[in-house]
Amino acid sequence: KTRAEIDTEVARGLLLANGGGALALLAFLPTVFEKQPLRPLALPVVVALFVFHVGIVAALVHSHYRRRCSQIYENHGFHPPAGKLFGRSLNEPTVCWASWKWMWTSIVLFLVAGSTVFVGAICSIKHW
Repeated sequence: KTRAEIDTEVARGLLLANGGGALALLAFLPTVFEKQPLRPLALPVVVALFVFHVGIVAALVHSHYRRRCSQIYENHGFHPPAGKLFGRSLNEPTVCWASWKWMWTSIVLFLVAGSTVFVGAICSIKHW
């Protein structure tokens, strides 16, 4: 039960992080287009906005697979069989492995989106 609660909070955190980033950039977007000195940030902001949205999708897929993983654990008395991927044995069921990969994908996408705006801002400052 505790593990399920932690997993739920992780999924919620991923959605909040990527969703919050997307919301912040959406609020900032009109300013970027209206103010001439901020125009160089338009492309990094739009790219980061797209990356945040992909991060939200990754978080949703993670949440779906996390639930399926929990069902497999419950159905096998918390000792599920190991999965296989491309003929290679895994330490856990395949759906659980996929859940972890989607979780890390969402985290990496959050970092990529933030870095995109950061690098865009640094490049804009250099050109002032």
